[in-house]
Amino acid sequence: MNKNLGSQSGFSLVELMIAMSLSLLLILGIATVFSSLKNTSSYSQQLENTQEVLRFTNSIFSRAVHRADEMDDNSYTGSDGGTYQQLDLTFNLDNLDTSESYSSCLGNPMASQYYESYRLTDNELLCAEYTTAGLDDSSKTFTAIGTNIDSLNFSITDDLLTVTITPTDETDSIQMMFAQRQVILGLN
Repeated sequence: MNKNLGSQSGFSLVELMIAMSLSLLLILGIATVFSSLKNTSSYSQQLENTQEVLRFTNSIFSRAVHRADEMDDNSYTGSDGGTYQQLDLTFNLDNLDTSESYSSCLGNPMASQYYESYRLTDNELLCAEYTTAGLDDSSKTFTAIGTNIDSLNFSITDDLLTVTITPTDETDSIQMMFAQRQVILGLN
C-alpha cells in the first residue's frame, strides 16, 4: 500500500484562527457573567449584613428601653483619649409584671434592680450589666454583643431615645426611636 502524503486532511490555519476566536469570545462572555454574579453576591451579602445589624440593634434597644425606669446618655473617655457616648439604663423589676422573667443584655436572669450600659468600641456594640448604683466605668465589665457598626449615637428627649446607627460598609445612618413603657402606657 502506497500512501499519498499530499492527501492528508486536517484543519487549515484559517479554520484554527476562527475556532480560537470563537473560543476566546465564549470565555470572555463567561468571565463577564461570573464577574457580574460575584458583584451581585457581594452586594447581597453586604445588604444582608446591614439588615441584620439594624434588626439586632432594634431588638436590643426596644426591649431594654421599654423596660427601663431611667435613661441617661453619658460620655466616656476611650483608650485613645477620645470622648464617646454611652447609654446607661436603670431597671427596677419591682415595677414590672412579676409573672414574667427578665434577663439582662447578656442574657443573665435578673430579679431586682439592676443597670446596663451600652457603648460602641472598635465597631462592636458592648454591654455591661451590674447591680451597684453609681459604679464607675473602670469597674464595669463590657462584653461585645454586636458587630459591624461604624457609628452609634444616643440622644434622649424626655422619655424617648433616638439611636443613630451606621452599619459597616454603609454611608447612610439610620435613626430609630424608642419609648419607655411609661410613655407608651401614659404613666408620666
